[in-house]
Amino acid sequence: MFGRKKQDTSEKQEVKMEKDDKSIHESPQICLFDLDNSVLGGFEDAMYNCSVGTLGKLVRVPNDKRNQQHFLKLNYSQPVNLHEHDILVFNMDFYEEVDYESTQISLDNVTGQSTYALLSAFPEKIFNPRAYATRILSKEINDILKKEAIVIVFASSQETVNYQQVEINSYENRITDQTEINNTQFYDGFPYCYNKTGKKMKSPDKDTKLTSLLLKYSGDSSYELAFHHPTHWDNSNKQVEDNNFIPLLLNNDDEIIAFYHAHSKGAVLVFPCIKDKKSFLLELFNNYLSEIFPNLFPYHGQFGWLDNGEYLLPGEVELVSERGDIEKRYKAEVEANEKAIEKVKDRYSFLRELISESGDKLVSAVEHYLKWLEFPSVLNLDETNPDLLEEDIQVDCGDKFLVVEIKGVGGTSTDKDCSQVSKIRYRRAEQRNKFDVYGLYIVNHQRYMPPKTRNNPPFTENQIKDAVLDKRGLLTTYDLYNAYFLIESGVILKDEVRDCLFEYGLIELKPKNLVSLGVPLEYFSSGTVAILVLDGVRLTKGMSLYIKKNDQYSKVEIISLRVSDQDVEEVETGEVGVKLNCSIKSKSEFFMKQV
Repeated sequence: MFGRKKQDTSEKQEVKMEKDDKSIHESPQICLFDLDNSVLGGFEDAMYNCSVGTLGKLVRVPNDKRNQQHFLKLNYSQPVNLHEHDILVFNMDFYEEVDYESTQISLDNVTGQSTYALLSAFPEKIFNPRAYATRILSKEINDILKKEAIVIVFASSQETVNYQQVEINSYENRITDQTEINNTQFYDGFPYCYNKTGKKMKSPDKDTKLTSLLLKYSGDSSYELAFHHPTHWDNSNKQVEDNNFIPLLLNNDDEIIAFYHAHSKGAVLVFPCIKDKKSFLLELFNNYLSEIFPNLFPYHGQFGWLDNGEYLLPGEVELVSERGDIEKRYKAEVEANEKAIEKVKDRYSFLRELISESGDKLVSAVEHYLKWLEFPSVLNLDETNPDLLEEDIQVDCGDKFLVVEIKGVGGTSTDKDCSQVSKIRYRRAEQRNKFDVYGLYIVNHQRYMPPKTRNNPPFTENQIKDAVLDKRGLLTTYDLYNAYFLIESGVILKDEVRDCLFEYGLIELKPKNLVSLGVPLEYFSSGTVAILVLDGVRLTKGMSLYIKKNDQYSKVEIISLRVSDQDVEEVETGEVGVKLNCSIKSKSEFFMKQV
């Protein structure tokens, strides 16, 4: 109705690759929809009988102004003898665009009193014909599946497109039909699905040979749809799962992302967006489908029966059994590893909450952190006195008292946010009748962004100056997060971090009293030996050095020192080779701690 383009023999010959002396096998007949030329070439090199089709290209329509609209036709195409084909392969991961001018409706060949078109109106700029084409083709697909045939779909995201059909006649143009069509309506019984994107794939409890093939090609691939297992009512009026539907792959949430569906006399295979479709399809056809559907592949299979387990070689039984044991151990070890990871995430959840949460969860995470720093008394006022709109946490060290205001924000802090803790500090000082009260504002800023991409530090120059004048500190939860690892690696000590929290202005949690040794002249032995030039700074064997790279600190130990190819115990001037207990990245700055 909307100008479907059918391929004739000459068109088919244009896409065929030249062959030398090879003859194409008559069966099976395959139609590739929206697969690129490399896939077509690979199939023809393997002597498969292929034709091509398309569900259509997206059309860029110049609907630039209000009330602007354009008439279009569908631009899909298929072989005229599609009903004779044995295998159809659809690539839904196809988003090629064409300009409207090359696909606009033409009235030159209209017969009768009217014709029909599809309407694209402002503000639509991209017209998608593919869902409509899928519905039109679904009737032929249902008919093809009534015989022994295969339909393969590389599934992309689900889309529902609204179409308006317009009748064009001599009196007026009028909308005669408006309908919403889903691009997954390939055949009757297509399972319920929903959009979900990811890359991690795993086998179901009962895996198949196809599962192993899919996992082999899953590395650079992704999925965009998840499916429900179809059900039906049995004789006892119970709803049970359809045994004709076999899950092939699951995602990490145990949702189905690939399946085999026996339908009438045919079968439907739905796969994720495999990246290397050429290699995957050739291996699928040669080694799997040719074995499952031998009637469709009388000339192919690449002797797949040699590997079906019935014609074994000496020692092969033992090796196959050993491989099964290896796979079982691998699965058990991966499962144990995943459980260990979950335990770590649970144990150190406060660190993740420091850089992601707001409100009570963020306050609790900071409370946990301060207790881990071994402060003698940490009181969470949000828990003990939630109606008191004062500071979030109090830290009592006996000789000094810290009030902490904590916020998690999507952006950066206002001046009011930063200074709020000053009022609380003065109030606490009056209550204690002492001037030993310190104020600290801690913020999890731009919390929806990865911490490394945030504005660090997030405070303005005036906010920092005001904090110094008001004798209060400014700190980010990301600084606390980083300090945790510096403490664990011995770069700084807990008591040093505790002291820092009583400082004024912008608080930096990094090693103190460091003397720079500069950047090494050269590196050797994969970064474990550095050449430094010393000027009155004494280095000794066994001492610790501090390394700074991209504002990140680490700690290393001197294993040996060498001057003029001679090992020495200590050195303080001139060029020296320093052998370290670990590898250092180039352009790192070296420091030593001043006692």
